[in-house]
Amino acid sequence: MKDDPREQLFECLEAAVAEGVFPGCVALVWRAGATLYHEAHGALATHPASTVAHVSCARDTVYDLASLTKVLATTTLTSIAVSEGRVGLDSPVPAPWSQACPGARLGDLLSHSAGLCAHREFFAALGRRSAAGQEAILAAVCATAPSYAAGTQAIYSDLGFMILGAWLERLFDAPLERAFADRVAWPLGLDGGEVPRLGFHRLMGGRGPTPAQMGRVAPTEVYDPALHPGGAPSYFPIREGLAVAHYEAHDDNCFAMGGVAGHAGLFGDAQAAASVCIAWLEGQIDGLDAARFWRRSAVAGSTRMLGWDSASADGATGGALSERAPGHLGFTGTSAWIEPTPGDPRVFVLLSNRVHPTRTSTAITRLRPRFHALAARL
Repeated sequence: MKDDPREQLFECLEAAVAEGVFPGCVALVWRAGATLYHEAHGALATHPASTVAHVSCARDTVYDLASLTKVLATTTLTSIAVSEGRVGLDSPVPAPWSQACPGARLGDLLSHSAGLCAHREFFAALGRRSAAGQEAILAAVCATAPSYAAGTQAIYSDLGFMILGAWLERLFDAPLERAFADRVAWPLGLDGGEVPRLGFHRLMGGRGPTPAQMGRVAPTEVYDPALHPGGAPSYFPIREGLAVAHYEAHDDNCFAMGGVAGHAGLFGDAQAAASVCIAWLEGQIDGLDAARFWRRSAVAGSTRMLGWDSASADGATGGALSERAPGHLGFTGTSAWIEPTPGDPRVFVLLSNRVHPTRTSTAITRLRPRFHALAARL
C-alpha cells in the first residue's frame, strides 16, 4: 500500500467493495474550505433483482441517508425554529405527543432523554402500506408507555424524532419535506430537479420512482424470501409487491408513513450532505446555533448533543476525531462527522448502501474507524 494517505483511503474503500461490505459508496473529505477527497467506488447494486445492478456509482449518486435525517433535516429545522422564537428548548412537548413522554421538553427529545423507548415496529400493525400510515403510526407512538422518567437517561430513540417531525410541521405550518426544501435545501442550492440533491421523496398513491430517478439513486434492500431461509422477516408484509427499495425509504416505519418522517426518509448525495455540515460550521443558514446544539448532554453516560452524537474512541470514528466532534450514523451505511477545530475545521462524509441486498451484514462497523483514521490524515 502506498504511503500517500489519499491513495490509502482510495484502496481502503476499493477493498471494502471487493469484500462485500457494500456494493458501492461515495466518500468526501472537506478541510478548511477545500475538498480533499470526493470519490465514488463500486456499483449502485449487485443483486439481479435491481434494474441498476453493476451500474457504476458516481460522485453525485443519491443515497438513502436513513438516520442522517435526524441531524441534516430535523435538527437543522429545529435550530431554525428556536432561533426564530417559534419554540424554545425548554418548551414542553405538546399534546398529543406528550402522552408518550410526560414531563419532557424539546431539548429532551433532541438529546434522546425524553423517556421514550428506542424502537417499535409500528408498521407491523398496518400489514400493508396505508394512506393513513402517518396518522396511525403517530397515534401508536402516543400510545406507547414511557420507559423512564424524562431527563434521567439517554436512550437513542426513533420515536422522539418521529414526534419532532410532526411538531416541526405544526411549527412551520407545512409538510416536513416542504419546510426542509424551503428553509434548508433551497438556501444551499440543493433542491429542484427530478432527483433533488438533498430532499425527501414522498410516496404517492403507490407510484414508484421513474427510470431517471432509479439511475441516480442507489437501491437498498431486496425483498426476496430466498434471501431469508429462516423465514420471511416482519417487515415483508409492508413491502408487498415491492422487489427492491429504490427511492423508497428503507426504514420501515418511515416507509409506512409515506416516506417522510423526522427520524428517516431523507435522500442525498455526499456533497449535499457535506454542505449542510459546512453550513453548521460557517453559519450559512440563519438560525444554526452550533455553539448551543453542539454541547454534550448533562445526562450521565450520554454521548449525545442536541440532535447530534459526539465522537468517541470506541465508536465509528475510532479516536480519529475529538470528543467535541458532532456527527451521526445512518442504518443504511451512511455517516457524517464534523471536526470543528477553529481555523482547521473538517467534514467527513461516507455514504453507502450496506443494506443491499439484505440488512444483516455488520462489516461496516469495522470499516468506519479505518475510514476515519485515514481520512483524518488528509
